[in-house]
Amino acid sequence: MRRIYIVRHGEPDFPGGVWQCIGSGTDLDLSARGRRQAAEVRPFFEGHPVTAVWSSPMLRARETARLMTGGGAEIHIHPDLREAYIGRWEGLTPEEITARYPGEWEARQEDMSIPPGGGEGYDDAGARFEAALRQILAQTRGDIAIASHLAVTCGFLCGITGTPIGRWKDFAHDYAAVNEVDFDGGRFFLPEHNKEE
Repeated sequence: MRRIYIVRHGEPDFPGGVWQCIGSGTDLDLSARGRRQAAEVRPFFEGHPVTAVWSSPMLRARETARLMTGGGAEIHIHPDLREAYIGRWEGLTPEEITARYPGEWEARQEDMSIPPGGGEGYDDAGARFEAALRQILAQTRGDIAIASHLAVTCGFLCGITGTPIGRWKDFAHDYAAVNEVDFDGGRFFLPEHNKEE
C-alpha cells in the first residue's frame, strides 16, 4: 500500500486582500499568511518522509510545495494537478458575480453540481486529477506528496468515494490542510481528510 499526501496551497495573495473566486485562470502567489501556513506543514513531512513531491504548475501550489518541504526537495510539475477552470467567474467576488450574472451564484448554491461560471465541472476536474495521479504513481515508488487546490481535490475525493459531485463541499478542506489517500491494488481509499497540523 502507498500513501499520497494531498496538500491544499496556502492562502493566496488576493488583490487588496479581498477574497475572490479563483481557478486555473488566475495565477496568484501566496500571501504572507499563506507562506506561514505552508511552512507550518513542514514538521508533518519531517515525520512522514516521501519519495517524491509533485505540484500543480500554479504559483500558489508551487510555493506551497517548496515551503512545506523546506526547499530541499525537487518539485515535479504536472499540468493536470491545476485547479478547475471557473470560466467567467475568474477573479470576481460573489457580489460581482451576482451583479454581472444575475441568478448564477444563487443557482449554484442550490445545485453545487453546476460548473461555476460555465467552466469546468468539478467531476471532470477530479477525473483529470485522478488520471494525473495515476501517471505519477506509475513513475514513482513509495509515499508521495502533492501540492494542489481545493476544487480539483474535492472532485477527486468525490470520485473515489462515490459521492455525488453536488456534495463536493463534504470534502472541503482548509488552506495548507493535508488530505491522506491510500493507493492499493489499483484503487484509492480515503482514511482521513482536512488534517490540521
